[in-house]
Amino acid sequence: MTVGDVRDAFEDAVEAADHLTETDAGTIAAARALADKIDAWDVIVQWAKEDASESGDRPTVPHNDNVTLPTFLKFLDALGLTPIARQKLDKEDKGGSGGKLAQLRKDTGLRAV
Repeated sequence: MTVGDVRDAFEDAVEAADHLTETDAGTIAAARALADKIDAWDVIVQWAKEDASESGDRPTVPHNDNVTLPTFLKFLDALGLTPIARQKLDKEDKGGSGGKLAQLRKDTGLRAV
């Protein structure tokens, strides 16, 4: 499978993020799957339209997917790969409250390595 624009940008972001650890592997894998779906969506819709026109009785897929992109963005946020998430990480590194992640780390004693 060819890597598309979204997947390529995601891989660049993951590579540049020094705060990610092995514990993020599942979230990264899920985000990769969504990135691939986003990159392939237009092709999938076109194939479904062609397939439906040939068969005459099968419905096509929706032209718009209003779930995948917001879900992908939530994965990015969870991985600290959005501007707001990075601000929270920076705040935590500077001794601020850092939000829910900082509180969880404080409560559990865990720290990213």
